[in-house]
Amino acid sequence: MNQAVALYHLQIIDSQSDTIRKRLKEIAEVLQQTEAAQLARAELEKAEATFHDWQKRQASLEQEGMRLRDEAASTEHRLYSGQVSNPRELVDLQDKLKELVSRREALEEPVLEAMIALDDSGRAVDVARETLQGVMADESAMLSELTSEQGVLSNELAKLTGQVELARAEVLLDQLPLYDRLRQRSGGVAVAMIRDDACGVCGVELTTQIVQQVRHSAIIICPTCGRILAI
Repeated sequence: MNQAVALYHLQIIDSQSDTIRKRLKEIAEVLQQTEAAQLARAELEKAEATFHDWQKRQASLEQEGMRLRDEAASTEHRLYSGQVSNPRELVDLQDKLKELVSRREALEEPVLEAMIALDDSGRAVDVARETLQGVMADESAMLSELTSEQGVLSNELAKLTGQVELARAEVLLDQLPLYDRLRQRSGGVAVAMIRDDACGVCGVELTTQIVQQVRHSAIIICPTCGRILAI
């Protein structure tokens, strides 16, 4: 077989294999983690973090409120128990009770704010969770299709691999290193067909001598793009 033609035939199969490998890589990346699911999951985690922060804030404020209430009740009990007769101490107890009541009243607004924020953040968590569930449901069908496509392409690639081995067997061993090197260097296109006496890849016009040499099975490199010429 004309070696340039054999190399071109090999290139066709290699190119098909490259296309399938690229698609299989894309499918593997999508199956591993879809972007939409990542974004939805990130939003849920953010909403949950905000919810937990407000939970802690509300609990802290309520605990402080109860502490002030208990301390105020204890101070009031001592103030009116009749056990304290020292006027100065009575004044101090009155001032302390007044301060405790004031501090507890000052907590009412922050507690209310925390309650509202906790309620809002709870709803945000519900929305984010529903969004994630919706994304996962929508992607379920898509992922199923991709898995099916992955199986078909894997089988096709296995068949092409066998064809590549047969095609390489049609090429002389001393030509394969040049072909493999050119494929790596030239974006997977190592062989260019001659079209109207010009290189089918770069378009440079070829001399009659070059065209005749290629026609008679000589391995000739395109003087411009460096690819193997075939006809």
